[in-house]
Amino acid sequence: MKKSQPLISVCIPLFDTELFLAQCLHSVAGQDFSDFEVIVVSDASRGRDEKGRAAKKIVKLAQKECDRLRKEKNLPPVPFRFVEHRENRGLIEVRRTLAFEACGFYMTQLDSDDQMEEGALAALYAAATENNASFDIVHGTSTAGTFDKDGNFLPAKENRYGKIFYGEIFDRELFRSWLIDGKFTANTWGKLIKRDLWLRAYENIPYTECNMADDVLLFFFLAQYAKSYRGIETKVYRYRANSGMSSTRKIDNLHKWKMICSTASVFTVISQWIQAHEKELLSDEIERIRVMTRYYLANNIKQMRETVIPELQKEARAMLCEYWGAGFVEKIEAGLSSS
Repeated sequence: MKKSQPLISVCIPLFDTELFLAQCLHSVAGQDFSDFEVIVVSDASRGRDEKGRAAKKIVKLAQKECDRLRKEKNLPPVPFRFVEHRENRGLIEVRRTLAFEACGFYMTQLDSDDQMEEGALAALYAAATENNASFDIVHGTSTAGTFDKDGNFLPAKENRYGKIFYGEIFDRELFRSWLIDGKFTANTWGKLIKRDLWLRAYENIPYTECNMADDVLLFFFLAQYAKSYRGIETKVYRYRANSGMSSTRKIDNLHKWKMICSTASVFTVISQWIQAHEKELLSDEIERIRVMTRYYLANNIKQMRETVIPELQKEARAMLCEYWGAGFVEKIEAGLSSS
């Protein structure tokens, strides 16, 4: 390994969540791990935090805080980098930029409205390399919850966002444990993953403007090529519930609705790959993808009915048909009506 290559790249996609970015970066600045870098990629985001600061300034201030904390602890400095897309490309492309900008042997994704637990990087890396091992994926425990006005984390009674398997899984069983058995979630956050795996995954993903279910698309390929997984009980991640695009807030413009419809792009890419590599998958694996596809479209339909304002319902359905195909939408709608 080259001396200039950090062990870990902490990768933060930014998508109109500047309000929480300073707290997110504060949790990273306080990590006591010896060798990592921080990369923030903004998807042409124009948000501000409660003090009116743009993302670039927030990152610059976080760099100063980190420099101070590292000096006090006699730890080597950690570089922060800020990269910005000129126009909105969606989360798949933001994470692609992060993968290519990163220099670390491992990458960990941290959404800009979430936080790392103290000692998270050290715990994840120790699990990855214990007894001279080199696990492809290390999955740490996450806690879902909310934050009060003073910034204190209030954990929820249960975390339905971060299902994890405690133990080790190897070879093809890794892919099946996720896809067929559902032993752990596809979320890319809360995991330490070799950067080479990210690059290999993106070799199979064409340019895709997508803002929903991006983790499913990425993990389909990450799990396809990964050879080893370890889940650990150490808490490494704080997930802010009900703050993103998947929440139940009202959708009052077609731009927001387009983000939801982009879920279809995930299954278009996966389906095209399956057509070219059908012999590499078992029949129950292909059927599971079909079930997932129907599930996500049904969810889109339910979101349309429950969250899109009445004035936009007609246009929203037309857009849904454009993304998923009118015949497929009608088929799933019929199934929902009969259930």
